[in-house]
Amino acid sequence: MCIRDRYWGSQLAMQFDDLDNEDLVTGPVKQMEIKDVKTTPCPLPEDLEWADLDIKNNEKNLQEVYELLRDYYIEDYDSGFRMKLSIGYLRWVFTPPGSHKDWAVGARSKETKELILFANIVPTKVSIAGKVVDMAEASLGAINTKYRSKRLSPMVLTEIIRRINLKGVWQFFMSTDKITFAPFSEDWFYRRELDFKIMVDVGLSKVPEGSTLEKEIELTRIPESANIPGMREMTKEDVPQVHALLANYVKKFTLHQIFTDELIEHILLPREDIVYTYVVPGADGKLTDFVSFYIVPYSVLKHETIKEFKTGYMFYYAATKTPLRNLIDGAMYQMTKLGLVSVIASNGMDNMQFIKDSRFKWLNDCQNIYIYNYLIKFIPSHELGINFI
Repeated sequence: MCIRDRYWGSQLAMQFDDLDNEDLVTGPVKQMEIKDVKTTPCPLPEDLEWADLDIKNNEKNLQEVYELLRDYYIEDYDSGFRMKLSIGYLRWVFTPPGSHKDWAVGARSKETKELILFANIVPTKVSIAGKVVDMAEASLGAINTKYRSKRLSPMVLTEIIRRINLKGVWQFFMSTDKITFAPFSEDWFYRRELDFKIMVDVGLSKVPEGSTLEKEIELTRIPESANIPGMREMTKEDVPQVHALLANYVKKFTLHQIFTDELIEHILLPREDIVYTYVVPGADGKLTDFVSFYIVPYSVLKHETIKEFKTGYMFYYAATKTPLRNLIDGAMYQMTKLGLVSVIASNGMDNMQFIKDSRFKWLNDCQNIYIYNYLIKFIPSHELGINFI
């Protein structure tokens, strides 16, 4: 969407002129109070109505959201692959500690009662340039293609803002490959093959000129020697130590999340086929390192025999004894045991320290990261200590 669009250009967010402002003061664009927030929902087209959803406690609602995302949340531009997100995955993403029922924003057709759009917002607390701020974060969402001509995105954003403001939250993150207002940062993504043959078969990788399939399979194979002695899956008893390791690691970044034991347990404690965290204990049994990744299955829409594959996404880690590249190689070894065919990492945190040496390839895929109602000078990716799922 073009930045000259009147809606986006009028929002309480960084505009492109702000990027050149040497005197920019970090903080809210506008201070507001709950008493000034509208209590009535944003108007929708006459044939639509806002949906009352409870995705935490109502399985029927969660199933509706699952089906909408299954059918309309498509990752690639030629529709060759589609995220195959499970109910368990959605529950993991949508219901962190402190989540609010009415931050699941949906709309239905008045006539059929079909859920035609959905956007989910979750609470988060971050440190940004030394200031601790309560924020909201936009996660997965989708709109039925039949309704995309109705220009619903501005209405959904207006309603999201109204709902988070009613809880006294005045800022929120969102990330997209689109240009709306001025992003305060960006994430570029890199991919590494774990099963080179399958990646070639589905069309996501190619054998480089002058090489052979057999050679590339061998070059991308994760050897058993990558396994780290003593590495094991995280347990609930590890939560306080993992929390301490992660909090100590991310505090060096300009932007990082503020964690609690409860949040660590929710986002990092292993869930089968969803998220995996591995810890490395020292000789005294105290944890020295951990690494995590989450799994996204993809449906293959244009292949005769391969119908699905799974990709790992690097998540949080902290390395105090094990070299970071070795820790990542150890994680990739665990991924191969789980049947994953590739792994994706952004250029945030210290990821660039392992991306080149571990044979990751640039994807030419960028997510622009925005903060609503907050001004801050542009933050380079390597100063981001937060992951956006």
